[in-house]
Parts: sequence; C-alpha cells; structure tokens
Amino acid sequence: MAYSFDSTALERAAKAARELERFPNAKEALELSRLQELTRQKEVEQQTKQLEAQIQAMKSDQTRIAEEERRKTLNEETKHARARSDYQDQLARKRAEDELAMKARMQEESLRKQEESVKKQEALRKSTIEHELALKHKYELEKIEAETKARAKAARENRDVNLEQMKLHEEENRKTVIEKIKTSGAVIGAGLQEFLSDKTKITAAVGGLTALAIGWYVAKRGTGVVARYAEA
Repeated sequence: MAYSFDSTALERAAKAARELERFPNAKEALELSRLQELTRQKEVEQQTKQLEAQIQAMKSDQTRIAEEERRKTLNEETKHARARSDYQDQLARKRAEDELAMKARMQEESLRKQEESVKKQEALRKSTIEHELALKHKYELEKIEAETKARAKAARENRDVNLEQMKLHEEENRKTVIEKIKTSGAVIGAGLQEFLSDKTKITAAVGGLTALAIGWYVAKRGTGVVARYAEA
C-alpha cells in the first residue's frame, strides 16, 4: 500500500502552536497536558495489565476447567471401561458356567444312558439264562420222562417175560407135583410098608414135596414184586 502524507495534521499542530504562543501560560498548560497524558497512559497501562491479568486468569480458569473436564472425562471413560470389563467378565463367567452346566448335564445323560444300556443288557442276559435254564429243565424233564417210560416199558416187558417164565415154571412144577402125587399114590397103592421100608424113596418124596412148596412160595412172592416194580 502507498503511504499518503496527511498535511492537515501539520496544519493542526501549527495552529495549536500559534494558539499557545498567544497565551502566557501555554507552557504550563502543555506540561499539564503532558502529565495528564502520562497519567492517562499509566491508567491505560494499568487497565491493560489488569485486563491481561484477567485474561490470563480466565485462561488459567479455562485450562483448569478443561483439565477438570478432561479428568472427569477420563474418570467417566475409566468407569465405563471398568463397567464394560466387569460386564464382559460376567458374560464370560456366565458362558463358562453355562458350558460347565451343559457338560455336566451331557455327562449325566450319558451316564444315565449307559446305566440303562447296562440294565437292558443285564436283563437280556438274565432272560437268556432263564430261558436256557428253562429249556435245559424242560429237556431234563423230557429226558427223565423218556427214561422213566423206557424203564417202565422195559419193566413191563421184563414182567411179561418173567410172568411167562413163571407160568412155564409153575406149569412144570404143577406137572412135577402131579407126577409126585401119582408116584406117591402108586407107592401108597403098592404098599405103605414097602415104601416106608425103603429110605431112598422116602427121602426122594420128602425132597420133592419140599421143592414143590418152595417153588410155589417163590413164584407167588416173585410175581408180586415184579408187578409192584412195573406199576412203579
């Protein structure tokens, strides 16, 4: 920007100098004016310093307030961060507890299923054993029944054979007795004295009668025993 000379200021200064020359107390007035100007400048400087002090105080207050606000903000942020951390910890603990509870329930369910499986297997094994024992008992009963029937059949067959043999034996004994009786009658008819005088004939006759009695008794008792065995 070009500097422009202000001639009016010089004119005012020259005019003021001429006015002062017309007054006798112009110097005193000028000094007074200078002192007043100095006083005014000091007041202005003092006001300026006060204003600067106020501005500095305001700046300090603003700095203090800003620092307090920043500290409060940091405290709030720290508080919120701690709250978030606590909440995250609670969530993590809750998840861990839920996982542990889930694992415990799963293990309990697995154990329950294993126990049920063991019980089912034990029941099946017991049922199988009972079935096998029942079959074995049935087979043994059938075997005993078959053996009993076979023994009864054999006993009946043996009884029939024994009865047949006894009948034959009794028939032979009967014939023998008849012959003995005939012989005894012939002996008596020939003469008792002659028979009694012959010791050999007496001995033979007594032996025959004795054998006949024994044979009849054995045949009777044997037939009863065989019959009772066959009935059993």
